[in-house]
Amino acid sequence: MLVSKGRTNRTDRIACCSFAECTTTYGYAPTVRERITPVRFVVLGDLHYSIYSSPLHCAWREEFFERLFTSVRKLEAEAVFAIGDTTDNGLAEEFEGLHALARRCDLRFITVNGNHDALKMDKATLRSYTGNRKDYYSLYFEAENNINSFASEKKSPFLIMDTAKERNHKDHGGFVDAGQLNWLAGEIGASEGLPLFAFGHHPVKGATRWSSFPMLNIDNSREVAKVFKSKQNGPAFYFCGHNHTNSINRQGNWHFIQTASPLRTADFRLVEWSPEKIELHTVPVEGGKTALKLALKLAEAMGDFLSVPARGFPWDRAFRISLQQPEYASLKQSDLQVEY
Repeated sequence: MLVSKGRTNRTDRIACCSFAECTTTYGYAPTVRERITPVRFVVLGDLHYSIYSSPLHCAWREEFFERLFTSVRKLEAEAVFAIGDTTDNGLAEEFEGLHALARRCDLRFITVNGNHDALKMDKATLRSYTGNRKDYYSLYFEAENNINSFASEKKSPFLIMDTAKERNHKDHGGFVDAGQLNWLAGEIGASEGLPLFAFGHHPVKGATRWSSFPMLNIDNSREVAKVFKSKQNGPAFYFCGHNHTNSINRQGNWHFIQTASPLRTADFRLVEWSPEKIELHTVPVEGGKTALKLALKLAEAMGDFLSVPARGFPWDRAFRISLQQPEYASLKQSDLQVEY
Protein backbone atom coordinates (compact mmCIF):
# COMPACT_ATOMS: atom_id res chain seq x y z
CA MET A 1 0.00 0.00 0.00
CA LEU A 2 2.88 2.39 0.64
CA VAL A 3 5.84 3.59 -1.35
CA SER A 4 9.12 4.17 0.45
CA LYS A 5 12.34 4.52 -1.51
CA GLY A 6 15.73 6.19 -1.36
CA ARG A 7 16.03 9.92 -1.96
CA THR A 8 19.27 10.42 -3.86
CA ASN A 9 19.21 13.51 -6.09
CA ARG A 10 15.44 13.43 -6.22
CA THR A 11 14.93 17.20 -5.97
CA ASP A 12 16.43 17.69 -9.41
CA ARG A 13 13.56 15.92 -11.15
CA ILE A 14 10.58 18.14 -10.32
CA ALA A 15 9.11 20.11 -13.21
CA CYS A 16 6.17 22.00 -11.77
CA CYS A 17 4.57 25.37 -11.40
CA SER A 18 5.96 28.02 -9.11
CA PHE A 19 4.20 28.39 -5.79
CA ALA A 20 2.12 31.12 -4.26
CA GLU A 21 3.45 31.88 -0.82
CA CYS A 22 1.47 32.24 2.36
CA THR A 23 2.95 31.98 5.82
CA THR A 24 1.66 31.47 9.31
CA THR A 25 2.90 30.27 12.67
CA TYR A 26 1.84 27.01 14.22
CA GLY A 27 4.02 27.04 17.33
CA TYR A 28 6.76 24.61 16.36
CA ALA A 29 10.34 25.56 15.40
CA PRO A 30 12.68 22.74 14.36
CA THR A 31 16.16 22.34 15.81
CA VAL A 32 19.19 22.10 13.55
CA ARG A 33 19.15 18.31 13.97
CA GLU A 34 15.55 18.19 12.72
CA ARG A 35 16.24 20.03 9.46
CA ILE A 36 15.85 16.94 7.30
CA THR A 37 14.94 16.18 3.70
CA PRO A 38 11.21 16.94 3.24
CA VAL A 39 8.90 13.97 3.25
CA ARG A 40 6.95 13.62 0.03
CA PHE A 41 3.51 12.30 -0.76
CA VAL A 42 1.54 12.38 -3.99
CA VAL A 43 -2.20 12.92 -4.51
CA LEU A 44 -3.80 11.61 -7.70
CA GLY A 45 -7.12 13.02 -8.85
CA ASP A 46 -9.98 10.89 -10.21
CA LEU A 47 -8.37 8.29 -12.48
CA HIS A 48 -11.55 6.84 -14.03
CA TYR A 49 -9.72 3.81 -15.40
CA SER A 50 -12.26 2.38 -17.84
CA ILE A 51 -12.86 -0.62 -20.09
CA TYR A 52 -13.16 0.63 -23.67
CA SER A 53 -14.70 -1.31 -26.54
CA SER A 54 -12.19 0.20 -28.97
CA PRO A 55 -8.74 -1.46 -29.03
CA LEU A 56 -7.27 1.91 -29.94
CA HIS A 57 -8.69 3.56 -26.81
CA CYS A 58 -7.41 0.64 -24.72
CA ALA A 59 -3.93 1.23 -26.14
CA TRP A 60 -4.19 4.96 -25.42
CA ARG A 61 -5.36 4.18 -21.86
CA GLU A 62 -2.37 1.93 -21.17
CA GLU A 63 0.06 4.46 -22.62
CA PHE A 64 -1.36 7.36 -20.64
CA PHE A 65 -1.50 5.56 -17.29
CA GLU A 66 1.98 4.17 -17.79
CA ARG A 67 3.21 7.73 -18.33
CA LEU A 68 1.31 8.91 -15.24
CA PHE A 69 2.50 6.13 -12.93
CA THR A 70 6.09 6.38 -14.16
CA SER A 71 6.05 10.13 -13.51
CA VAL A 72 4.83 9.52 -9.96
CA ARG A 73 7.29 6.71 -9.24
CA LYS A 74 10.28 8.82 -10.27
CA LEU A 75 9.48 11.30 -7.50
CA GLU A 76 10.21 8.60 -4.88
CA ALA A 77 7.34 9.63 -2.62
CA GLU A 78 6.80 8.00 0.74
CA ALA A 79 3.11 7.46 -0.08
CA VAL A 80 0.70 7.92 -2.98
CA PHE A 81 -3.01 8.64 -2.41
CA ALA A 82 -5.60 8.08 -5.14
CA ILE A 83 -8.43 10.41 -4.13
CA GLY A 84 -11.30 8.19 -5.36
CA ASP A 85 -13.09 7.25 -8.58
CA THR A 86 -10.03 5.22 -9.49
CA THR A 87 -12.34 3.28 -11.82
CA ASP A 88 -15.15 4.54 -14.03
CA ASN A 89 -17.79 1.85 -13.44
CA GLY A 90 -16.59 0.05 -10.31
CA LEU A 91 -16.05 -3.19 -12.25
CA ALA A 92 -13.72 -5.93 -11.06
CA GLU A 93 -12.03 -5.88 -14.48
CA GLU A 94 -11.28 -2.18 -14.09
CA PHE A 95 -9.72 -2.58 -10.64
CA GLU A 96 -7.68 -5.56 -11.83
CA GLY A 97 -6.44 -3.75 -14.94
CA LEU A 98 -5.57 -0.57 -13.05
CA HIS A 99 -3.60 -2.30 -10.31
CA ALA A 100 -1.87 -4.66 -12.75
CA LEU A 101 -0.65 -1.64 -14.72
CA ALA A 102 0.47 0.07 -11.51
CA ARG A 103 2.44 -3.03 -10.49
CA ARG A 104 4.15 -3.08 -13.89
CA CYS A 105 5.23 0.50 -13.17
CA ASP A 106 6.41 -0.48 -9.67
CA LEU A 107 3.84 1.82 -8.04
CA ARG A 108 1.45 1.15 -5.20
CA PHE A 109 -1.13 3.59 -3.89
CA ILE A 110 -3.66 4.06 -1.12
CA THR A 111 -7.21 4.20 -2.48
CA VAL A 112 -9.87 6.54 -1.13
CA ASN A 113 -13.39 5.30 -1.93
CA GLY A 114 -15.14 7.27 -4.67
CA ASN A 115 -18.75 7.06 -5.82
CA HIS A 116 -17.74 5.40 -9.13
CA ASP A 117 -15.64 2.83 -7.25
CA ALA A 118 -18.70 1.81 -5.22
CA LEU A 119 -21.19 1.60 -8.12
CA LYS A 120 -21.22 -2.21 -8.46
CA MET A 121 -19.91 -3.70 -5.21
CA ASP A 122 -20.75 -3.48 -1.55
CA LYS A 123 -17.90 -1.90 0.38
CA ALA A 124 -16.77 -5.13 2.01
CA THR A 125 -16.17 -6.60 -1.46
CA LEU A 126 -14.62 -3.34 -2.63
CA ARG A 127 -11.95 -3.60 0.07
CA SER A 128 -10.68 -6.83 -1.49
CA TYR A 129 -9.82 -4.83 -4.62
CA THR A 130 -8.50 -1.63 -3.02
CA GLY A 131 -6.54 -3.36 -0.24
CA ASN A 132 -8.04 -1.10 2.43
CA ARG A 133 -8.48 -2.79 5.79
CA LYS A 134 -11.48 -0.55 6.59
CA ASP A 135 -13.64 1.96 4.72
CA TYR A 136 -12.10 4.78 6.77
CA TYR A 137 -9.02 4.63 8.95
CA SER A 138 -5.99 6.50 10.28
CA LEU A 139 -2.31 6.40 9.43
CA TYR A 140 0.32 8.29 11.41
CA PHE A 141 3.34 9.99 10.02
CA GLU A 142 6.61 11.56 11.05
CA ALA A 143 9.60 12.39 8.91
CA GLU A 144 12.02 10.02 10.63
CA ASN A 145 9.87 6.88 10.48
CA ASN A 146 7.62 7.29 7.42
CA ILE A 147 4.01 6.10 7.74
CA ASN A 148 2.83 3.34 10.04
CA SER A 149 -0.18 2.47 12.16
CA PHE A 150 1.04 3.56 15.58
CA ALA A 151 0.53 7.04 17.04
CA SER A 152 3.17 8.91 19.00
CA GLU A 153 3.65 12.43 20.29
CA LYS A 154 5.41 13.58 17.11
CA LYS A 155 3.34 11.78 14.48
CA SER A 156 0.66 13.60 12.50
CA PRO A 157 -2.56 11.83 11.51
CA PHE A 158 -3.34 11.02 7.89
CA LEU A 159 -7.08 10.37 7.87
CA ILE A 160 -8.49 8.23 5.05
CA MET A 161 -12.18 9.16 4.93
CA ASP A 162 -15.06 7.43 3.16
CA THR A 163 -17.61 9.79 1.61
CA ALA A 164 -18.97 7.45 -1.10
CA LYS A 165 -22.51 6.12 -1.13
CA GLU A 166 -22.77 2.42 -1.83
CA ARG A 167 -24.19 1.25 -5.20
CA ASN A 168 -26.14 4.44 -5.83
CA HIS A 169 -26.44 5.15 -9.57
CA LYS A 170 -28.74 8.15 -9.23
CA ASP A 171 -27.09 10.19 -6.50
CA HIS A 172 -23.33 10.71 -6.82
CA GLY A 173 -23.08 13.13 -3.89
CA GLY A 174 -21.21 12.21 -0.72
CA PHE A 175 -22.16 11.46 2.87
CA VAL A 176 -20.28 10.95 6.15
CA ASP A 177 -22.19 8.89 8.71
CA ALA A 178 -22.34 9.46 12.47
CA GLY A 179 -19.78 6.80 13.30
CA GLN A 180 -17.24 8.32 10.96
CA LEU A 181 -17.93 11.82 12.28
CA ASN A 182 -17.21 10.59 15.83
CA TRP A 183 -13.99 8.95 14.68
CA LEU A 184 -13.00 12.13 12.83
CA ALA A 185 -13.65 14.28 15.91
CA GLY A 186 -11.51 12.00 18.05
CA GLU A 187 -8.60 12.06 15.62
CA ILE A 188 -8.77 15.84 15.28
CA GLY A 189 -8.81 16.29 19.04
CA ALA A 190 -5.81 14.01 19.48
CA SER A 191 -3.80 15.87 16.82
CA GLU A 192 -3.48 18.97 19.04
CA GLY A 193 -1.07 21.41 17.33
CA LEU A 194 0.42 18.96 14.84
CA PRO A 195 -0.33 19.22 11.11
CA LEU A 196 -3.30 17.06 10.11
CA PHE A 197 -3.98 15.63 6.66
CA ALA A 198 -7.41 14.27 5.65
CA PHE A 199 -8.35 12.62 2.37
CA GLY A 200 -11.91 12.19 1.09
CA HIS A 201 -13.38 11.91 -2.39
CA HIS A 202 -16.13 14.55 -2.13
CA PRO A 203 -15.52 18.25 -1.36
CA VAL A 204 -17.02 20.12 1.56
CA LYS A 205 -19.83 22.29 0.18
CA GLY A 206 -18.67 25.77 -0.76
CA ALA A 207 -15.02 25.11 0.07
CA THR A 208 -13.70 24.54 -3.48
CA ARG A 209 -14.72 25.29 -7.05
CA TRP A 210 -18.10 23.88 -8.21
CA SER A 211 -18.73 22.34 -4.78
CA SER A 212 -21.87 24.40 -4.18
CA PHE A 213 -23.77 22.54 -6.91
CA PRO A 214 -26.01 19.54 -6.09
CA MET A 215 -24.19 16.21 -5.81
CA LEU A 216 -20.78 17.90 -6.17
CA ASN A 217 -20.16 17.88 -2.42
CA ILE A 218 -20.78 16.00 0.83
CA ASP A 219 -24.52 16.11 1.57
CA ASN A 220 -23.97 16.74 5.26
CA SER A 221 -21.11 19.18 4.75
CA ARG A 222 -22.34 21.34 7.62
CA GLU A 223 -21.74 18.51 10.10
CA VAL A 224 -18.33 17.72 8.61
CA ALA A 225 -17.31 21.40 8.68
CA LYS A 226 -18.34 21.63 12.33
CA VAL A 227 -16.04 18.74 13.20
CA PHE A 228 -13.22 20.24 11.13
CA LYS A 229 -13.54 23.53 13.01
CA SER A 230 -12.82 21.71 16.27
CA LYS A 231 -9.15 21.72 15.30
CA GLN A 232 -8.04 24.93 17.00
CA ASN A 233 -4.26 24.63 16.68
CA GLY A 234 -1.91 23.75 13.87
CA PRO A 235 -2.51 23.56 10.12
CA ALA A 236 -5.00 21.12 8.62
CA PHE A 237 -5.47 19.98 5.03
CA TYR A 238 -8.42 18.30 3.32
CA PHE A 239 -7.63 16.71 -0.04
CA CYS A 240 -10.57 15.85 -2.28
CA GLY A 241 -11.48 15.24 -5.92
CA HIS A 242 -14.86 14.46 -7.55
CA ASN A 243 -15.25 17.76 -9.44
CA HIS A 244 -12.34 17.18 -11.86
CA THR A 245 -10.95 20.68 -11.26
CA ASN A 246 -7.90 22.05 -9.45
CA SER A 247 -8.97 24.40 -6.66
CA ILE A 248 -7.37 25.54 -3.39
CA ASN A 249 -9.05 27.56 -0.68
CA ARG A 250 -8.17 28.42 2.92
CA GLN A 251 -10.69 28.84 5.72
CA GLY A 252 -9.08 29.53 9.08
CA ASN A 253 -6.35 26.97 9.65
CA TRP A 254 -7.94 24.52 7.17
CA HIS A 255 -6.69 24.28 3.61
CA PHE A 256 -9.04 22.67 1.10
CA ILE A 257 -7.23 21.14 -1.87
CA GLN A 258 -9.37 19.80 -4.71
CA THR A 259 -7.39 17.91 -7.33
CA ALA A 260 -8.35 17.64 -10.99
CA SER A 261 -8.71 14.36 -12.82
CA PRO A 262 -5.48 13.60 -14.72
CA LEU A 263 -7.74 12.85 -17.71
CA ARG A 264 -8.56 16.58 -17.82
CA THR A 265 -5.19 18.15 -16.96
CA ALA A 266 -2.48 15.45 -17.25
CA ASP A 267 -1.02 16.41 -13.87
CA PHE A 268 -1.10 15.51 -10.17
CA ARG A 269 -0.20 16.94 -6.75
CA LEU A 270 3.10 16.61 -4.92
CA VAL A 271 3.29 17.66 -1.25
CA GLU A 272 6.60 18.16 0.55
CA TRP A 273 6.51 18.44 4.32
CA SER A 274 9.32 19.28 6.72
CA PRO A 275 9.23 20.66 10.26
CA GLU A 276 9.81 24.10 8.72
CA LYS A 277 7.24 24.26 5.91
CA ILE A 278 4.68 22.50 3.76
CA GLU A 279 4.76 22.96 0.00
CA LEU A 280 2.36 21.80 -2.69
CA HIS A 281 3.27 21.55 -6.36
CA THR A 282 1.24 20.51 -9.39
CA VAL A 283 3.42 18.22 -11.49
CA PRO A 284 2.80 17.45 -15.17
CA VAL A 285 2.73 13.92 -16.50
CA GLU A 286 5.79 13.08 -18.59
CA GLY A 287 5.22 13.81 -22.24
CA GLY A 288 3.65 17.27 -21.99
CA LYS A 289 1.26 17.90 -24.88
CA THR A 290 1.36 14.26 -25.99
CA ALA A 291 0.22 13.08 -22.55
CA LEU A 292 -2.51 15.72 -22.43
CA LYS A 293 -3.84 14.71 -25.85
CA LEU A 294 -4.03 11.07 -24.75
CA ALA A 295 -5.85 12.07 -21.57
CA LEU A 296 -8.43 14.19 -23.37
CA LYS A 297 -9.13 11.44 -25.89
CA LEU A 298 -9.90 9.03 -23.05
CA ALA A 299 -12.12 11.56 -21.26
CA GLU A 300 -14.03 12.36 -24.46
CA ALA A 301 -14.71 8.66 -25.12
CA MET A 302 -16.51 8.34 -21.78
CA GLY A 303 -19.23 10.72 -22.94
CA ASP A 304 -20.67 11.83 -19.61
CA PHE A 305 -17.30 12.79 -18.13
CA LEU A 306 -17.55 16.05 -16.15
CA SER A 307 -15.68 18.52 -18.35
CA VAL A 308 -15.76 21.87 -16.56
CA PRO A 309 -12.62 24.07 -16.77
CA ALA A 310 -10.06 22.06 -14.87
CA ARG A 311 -6.54 23.51 -14.83
CA GLY A 312 -7.27 26.20 -12.24
CA PHE A 313 -5.65 29.55 -11.54
CA PRO A 314 -2.00 29.81 -10.44
CA TRP A 315 -3.08 29.90 -6.78
CA ASP A 316 -4.99 26.63 -7.33
CA ARG A 317 -1.82 24.86 -8.40
CA ALA A 318 0.78 25.55 -5.72
CA PHE A 319 1.41 26.96 -2.26
CA ARG A 320 4.01 27.21 0.48
CA ILE A 321 3.09 27.41 4.15
CA SER A 322 5.75 28.28 6.70
CA LEU A 323 5.40 26.59 10.07
CA GLN A 324 7.51 29.30 11.72
CA GLN A 325 6.47 32.78 10.54
CA PRO A 326 4.28 34.93 12.81
CA GLU A 327 1.45 35.60 10.37
CA TYR A 328 0.21 34.96 6.86
CA ALA A 329 1.76 37.18 4.22
CA SER A 330 -0.32 38.40 1.32
CA LEU A 331 -0.90 35.76 -1.35
CA LYS A 332 1.50 36.03 -4.29
CA GLN A 333 -0.14 34.74 -7.45
CA SER A 334 3.01 33.62 -9.28
CA ASP A 335 3.09 32.89 -12.98
CA LEU A 336 3.25 29.23 -13.94
CA GLN A 337 6.56 27.91 -15.20
CA VAL A 338 5.02 24.98 -17.04
CA GLU A 339 2.73 25.36 -20.02
CA TYR A 340 1.24 22.58 -22.12
